[in-house]
Amino acid sequence: MARLGAVVVFLFFTLGCRKEIPFNAEVTTPKLVVNSLFASDSTWAVHVSRSLSVIDQGNLDNIENATVVISNSSGAVLETLTHNGGGNYVGTQLPQVGQTYRVDVAAPNFTAVYGEDVVPDVVNAQSVDTMTTVNGEEELLVAQITFKDPAGINNYYRFSVEMGYWEYWPGSFGGMDSTYYEEQVWLQLSDPSFEGAGNNSWRVTGIMSDLLFDGQTKTVDLPISKWLFGGGDMRIEFIDVYFSNVSESTHFYNRSFQLYQETQGNPFAQPVQVYSNITNGFGVFGGAHTEVLRIN
Repeated sequence: MARLGAVVVFLFFTLGCRKEIPFNAEVTTPKLVVNSLFASDSTWAVHVSRSLSVIDQGNLDNIENATVVISNSSGAVLETLTHNGGGNYVGTQLPQVGQTYRVDVAAPNFTAVYGEDVVPDVVNAQSVDTMTTVNGEEELLVAQITFKDPAGINNYYRFSVEMGYWEYWPGSFGGMDSTYYEEQVWLQLSDPSFEGAGNNSWRVTGIMSDLLFDGQTKTVDLPISKWLFGGGDMRIEFIDVYFSNVSESTHFYNRSFQLYQETQGNPFAQPVQVYSNITNGFGVFGGAHTEVLRIN
């Protein structure tokens, strides 16, 4: 029995001191990372970089010698994009609503990658307006948008608001001083259709699916706290509501990236893998149709 114990101890220390740890090539080999959230109102833009393996201590370098090609659903090449610095590749053509596209990316010393996605059909807003409401002691400016959701198909939406406004305060020598701002504003999202909308969460972008209102007319409130503007007097020049019908891939990416950001710094959170639809690499190639609705 004593000999058996000695053998066990010997094996424990022999295996425990082994210095060679094998890594799968899929884990250790850098891959191309391709990111493009394209829309029907903007020309093609694709960013290309390289991934880092779990043992790589280097930088997430941009790839500046890639070949980036956009094709249509039949395989016809539409455009080869031009590098304009920083791993950014741009084109001159606009994606078309309802069309499926493919991006192919190749670079020396990397496995070629590709991704496919569609520009969703147009979902037009029926109306957009603003109103003021009070939540407890807090005064809220609410941008409100109404649209008709197409029935029988999965639809995904993204909302954001940009404002141009003057802020005024008493000057040092009498009179009033002012500063003009144009910026994307934070929204208090309480509609249950919003992803992660619990406890009236504040976000700069709201995303939702039509799971709870398929085929219905939907009104979405986008409340903006006036406390965000420093509590001073203000005059609004314009409010732009960005209303996007996005593809499923774009929605999955937005949802996973939102969750990834929420769990950063939380040691008790489950690890979040950001969605990717790039074959042989990482990143997202996702389509959207965006309508900008201005309220003066």
